[in-house]
Amino acid sequence: MSTEQKNETKKKLRYTTLIALLGLGLVALFALPMRAAGIVGYMNVSAAGNPSCVNLPTVVPTATSNNPRLCTPTPTVTPTNAGTLTPIPTNTSTPTSTPTATSTPTDTATPTDTATPAVTPTGTATPTSTPTAVPSASITVYNTGAFFVLYYVSYNLPGLPLQSLYSGVFNINQGVTLTIPGEATNVGVLVQHYTGITGWQTTCTRAYAQATSVVIIVSGTTFSPTCTGG
Repeated sequence: MSTEQKNETKKKLRYTTLIALLGLGLVALFALPMRAAGIVGYMNVSAAGNPSCVNLPTVVPTATSNNPRLCTPTPTVTPTNAGTLTPIPTNTSTPTSTPTATSTPTDTATPTDTATPAVTPTGTATPTSTPTAVPSASITVYNTGAFFVLYYVSYNLPGLPLQSLYSGVFNINQGVTLTIPGEATNVGVLVQHYTGITGWQTTCTRAYAQATSVVIIVSGTTFSPTCTGG
């Protein structure tokens, strides 16, 4: 046998020995839980019929010196002397005198109040004030000129922003009337005419402190208009 074959044989023996040792170690490990399970099986949960007491398990079931009690059952106390009851005396005598009830006076008269007030107050009517409505006003523009006309009316009302009205465009020999509230103030009128070349131009203006009914007449030619009235 050569030297290389001898070395190869030694290596195989070493591997075989190592595997055998590992197998023995695994067998020992599996045996430990089984022994522990046998020890736990000796636990007695009910000690002497008392579920509140538990005996610790031991390896040898006959060795009770190493199995102490966790608790002691409560002893039962039995009275030895019941004692003698003494009867309670009763009073059987009957009283000879009987009390007599006395009458209680009763008052049957009940006063009544029949007085009636002679004077009955009457309510007094409260006068009411009805505000008088202010009649509305009208502004009329009549066109007699040789052009188209339109106009605007602006005014103020209490507690409101500036109000405005628009008449629209109307031709010669036509008129338009716009109505404004009677409470209107700062009334303004702007009249315009159409020239055809320079567009819309201002013909005339009017201004009134209060709502006023007026008639304004527009006349003239395209480049020489006039307003009368108002």
